[in-house]
Amino acid sequence: MKRLSLTLVLFSLVVSYAGAADFASMNAEELKKAMDAKKQLTVVDARTEKEFGEGHIPTAINIPPEKLGASSTLLPKDKKGLIVFYCRGTG
Repeated sequence: MKRLSLTLVLFSLVVSYAGAADFASMNAEELKKAMDAKKQLTVVDARTEKEFGEGHIPTAINIPPEKLGASSTLLPKDKKGLIVFYCRGTG
């Protein structure tokens, strides 16, 4: 699972929900540390349902590319935590 996590988080984007304009990159190691520290965060797997079914980061929710437009209804309303998006990348 650790290798899968490292592979999946090659491209990840963190959105600080407290300020919608705050974006930052996060690598797999930083995400693991945040998860281990029980930081308030939501992990979103932005791959297809098939890819999600083949393996994903524990606790991640799946919002495939075709549903990203409706993601605001699927994301937590609490604006204190971080939202981390990851996908398989472009390469």
